[in-house]
Amino acid sequence: MDHAIIKTAFACWDSRIAPVFDVARQVKVVEFDAAQIVSETAEVITADLPVQKALRLAGLGIGVLVCGAISSPLHETVTAYGIKVIPFIAGDLDEIIQAFLEGKLERDEFAMPGCCGRGRRQGQDRMRRGRMGGPDVGACVCPNCGCREPHERAFPCVEKLCPKCGTPMARECLI
Repeated sequence: MDHAIIKTAFACWDSRIAPVFDVARQVKVVEFDAAQIVSETAEVITADLPVQKALRLAGLGIGVLVCGAISSPLHETVTAYGIKVIPFIAGDLDEIIQAFLEGKLERDEFAMPGCCGRGRRQGQDRMRRGRMGGPDVGACVCPNCGCREPHERAFPCVEKLCPKCGTPMARECLI
């Protein structure tokens, strides 16, 4: 019986999931066949524009992207190429790959600090609606160390660096 090979890209920085996919420059591509890893390769993504990043992933034959924070425009562009996005994941790269393999990636222990765990995409949709006319609430959270800073209108969190560790910040998921 033939099994479908699933090519999954894990946005990475050092040996961890990259905190913000928009500025990530490397992915670890893992091919899965049933319940085992077939191959692993490191790929560089130097593109800055959302469509260029999405095209690079599509060119690699990626079916699933596992990443930390991701902006709405990039998320929408990647999914438009038929790639499933599993956002707001944090942790050790090898642990995340193993959890993905075992179907346990949705556990709250792999959620980025400040994110709402299960239903993370819903939290991001609520934030987007809030930016389009609702009150400007919430905080910028460091996905690496958990440091929180007040969000400032017109200054995206991903453009702010954590004052403690220098990692790009992510917008807090609001419930």
